Amino acid sequence: MTGRSRIALRFAGVLLAAFSTVVLSAPSGVPEQENALHGESLAAALKRGGYVIYFRHADTGPAYLEQGVDLKRCETQRNLNDNGRAEAKLIGTQFKNLNIPVGEVLASEFCRCKETADLAFGRYKLEPMLTGVGRSAEAAPRREQAIAALKKLLAESPVPGTNTVLVSHGFNLWDTEGFHLGTQGEAAIYMPDGKGGYALVARLLPREWEELP
Repeated sequence: MTGRSRIALRFAGVLLAAFSTVVLSAPSGVPEQENALHGESLAAALKRGGYVIYFRHADTGPAYLEQGVDLKRCETQRNLNDNGRAEAKLIGTQFKNLNIPVGEVLASEFCRCKETADLAFGRYKLEPMLTGVGRSAEAAPRREQAIAALKKLLAESPVPGTNTVLVSHGFNLWDTEGFHLGTQGEAAIYMPDGKGGYALVARLLPREWEELP
């Protein structure tokens, strides 16, 4: 075998190893095959309880950088539009239709998250650690606190026979899990393992709740 052939074979081996790594590792935001739930299996699991359901707030229209936000004054914030209100109500209706038990409902302090929770589930408790954190370097310590808090919330087992609901923002999950809920109203569903960890089992768009059997 010539030197050139040996180099070619070595290069092919490197490419194969890299390809195998990509194929065998689930991308961020995609449930591992052994954890993934769909359709009837997902609906049945949620009816039993034991899951943490993280919602990005419902539709507000295009996102933009908010200035001069006062968390106590909704008029200073980006709020739900009519479609977002309809989405939140639809989600709540489907939870009732599917007999999905809801325990604790925690929401960001932003009005769009509070309204999403209220329209969908009729109640919520404010959780400051779910409130959106700025992207500036100065906000880095606060982001680290929010990441640690969200990891704890995702790992915390709900009251038996119920599911915990979190209503927050896209960036909070991005900072913690490395993927973005690209659609407002989208949900990421997690299963706590009872040992301080958790696994992503499903993602659902707002209208996909209607498709669960």
